[in-house]
Amino acid sequence: MPVTASPISAGFASGRYAAQGDVESQFGIDNVRVWSQLDNSQTAADVSRIQQALDFADGKIISTFANFGNYVTPLSPIGTDVALVTRWAAVIAGAWLYQSRGLRDDGSEGDRIAQLQSQVEVEMLRYRGNEKLDAARRWPAATAPTGY
Repeated sequence: MPVTASPISAGFASGRYAAQGDVESQFGIDNVRVWSQLDNSQTAADVSRIQQALDFADGKIISTFANFGNYVTPLSPIGTDVALVTRWAAVIAGAWLYQSRGLRDDGSEGDRIAQLQSQVEVEMLRYRGNEKLDAARRWPAATAPTGY
């Protein structure tokens, strides 16, 4: 007799930068429910897998900014850039859920999600390289003219 474990389907997943609701807003509640479930006989979202996806997104964002630029890690975005970092985390988490089901298709949906993830990664590198992100800094910016 096989031993089976029931996935966690009650509760709500939350990461450092985004929550389950942010991923659902980005990709749709039904899509996130289906993508989170590795057992097709289950009808509820697997909150533990959504949590894994959010943890992965947090790690990806933190590692992108760690040791590069003038940002404190983990990031502490300020003002409207909180929404920007939340979107990054939601896209990364949603793509992780989609891809972890083994859906490596060439259809429009797979291409759209891969392109969206790629755009977010490029955007993060651009913000890091140009120090455009409004977030807590490692050291203060000069307030007076500096000479060389």
